Amino acid sequence: MTNIILCGGNGTRLWPISRTLMPKQFVKLFDDKSLFQLTVERNREVCKQQFIVSNAEQYLLAVDQLEELVSS
Repeated sequence: MTNIILCGGNGTRLWPISRTLMPKQFVKLFDDKSLFQLTVERNREVCKQQFIVSNAEQYLLAVDQLEELVSS
């Protein structure tokens, strides 16, 4: 099974915690992990592949947070 994770957005609904440059899915809210990282970890156990869809502005945030998961 391939899991598709959608992680785009403008960061307007959880203001002031969430901002355009750091939307809510990338803010580290729980145990120094973001909602994005928790989703990747949770779904890693039940699928063979994960396909991540993001916008251009948040691509590097997603890559950095994925690298944090690999290195930990």
